[in-house]
Amino acid sequence: MKLRVLHCIYDDPRNPWVAGGGAVRVLELYRRLVDCVDATVATGNYPGAEDGVVDGVQYLRLGSRTPYAWSRLTYAAAASRLLARGGYDVAVFDFSVYTPLRIPLRAPVGITVHHVTGPSAGERWGALLGGAVGTLERRMLLRARWFTATSAATFATLSELVPAGAKVRLVQAGVPDDLFQLERREADYLLYFGRLDWFQKGLDTLLEAFAILVRERPGLELRVAGRGKDVARVREGADRLGIAANVKLLGSASEDEKQVLFAGARVLLMPSRFEGFGMVAAEAMAAGVPIVAAAAGSLPEVVDEPNGGFLVPAEDPAALAARVAALLDDPGERTRVSHSARMSAERFRWDRIAREHLAFLHEIRRDTSGAA
Repeated sequence: MKLRVLHCIYDDPRNPWVAGGGAVRVLELYRRLVDCVDATVATGNYPGAEDGVVDGVQYLRLGSRTPYAWSRLTYAAAASRLLARGGYDVAVFDFSVYTPLRIPLRAPVGITVHHVTGPSAGERWGALLGGAVGTLERRMLLRARWFTATSAATFATLSELVPAGAKVRLVQAGVPDDLFQLERREADYLLYFGRLDWFQKGLDTLLEAFAILVRERPGLELRVAGRGKDVARVREGADRLGIAANVKLLGSASEDEKQVLFAGARVLLMPSRFEGFGMVAAEAMAAGVPIVAAAAGSLPEVVDEPNGGFLVPAEDPAALAARVAALLDDPGERTRVSHSARMSAERFRWDRIAREHLAFLHEIRRDTSGAA
């Protein structure tokens, strides 16, 4: 008999506000487990969203469609009721402090944590609000007994916050197999690919570094692919720095469009202030794209310097620009990194990650059955 799984995550690959790697990860996991898991993924609602089956996975939309803040809050309330109602063998919550979902005590519910918000909350919102966010996060985490972290960095932080006796497992994210066969056709552009979140993704650092590069290379182009709440801020930042003509905002990209962008990019830039895993980095490595990333959060363990690319200090536009310039001036080094990145990315094959996630689900089920 298939394991009945309810997975709650506000994000969705088509959500216009938050369509990050966590949403892609959930779909990739369960589409590989359809033969042994009967999964329902409960996501937030948004304009154009519909219930339905995607690659054998049932999607259920909860909460209000608009506006964003109300969509998120009403989702949390509806998902909390759904978890409390039961009717599943195992449930998982893709954790976010911005989704104040209530985990029912003594229920077979695990939590997947991509990154812990508390350590950076003060810098982002100030001491008062940041402290409140950190306190809420700790209280939410104390309600669960089973956890997965998607990176070793998150695993270390999370292990200090969970209740005594809780189990924490490392289950990362993965990359599509077809990226490993993608043929490189270098073109004359740099690439940023991902959600447009000004603070987390370090988009201020990205634009300032690119402005430095343009002074010496006035014809250089930066392609920015992705959507998110800060698209207008990116456009305004490019205007302010005088590089608007060199920055191409592409919006969201399909899988085919992503492959074209990866095939042509000379260097992918990832100047994030924090990352729970860094799926774009892993995907770019599989596609053979040299990366220059911030040495922040999980990125050092994913990028695997010097195999997948190079690391620079976070929030340092000059260092980012200097490392990118060095790669642009050295085609041989780009070729070396492209080959070694693909070999390093073998760690992130989706089939292996799906098996590890399934083992986590069965562990929760066994522990709960034993307690009963």
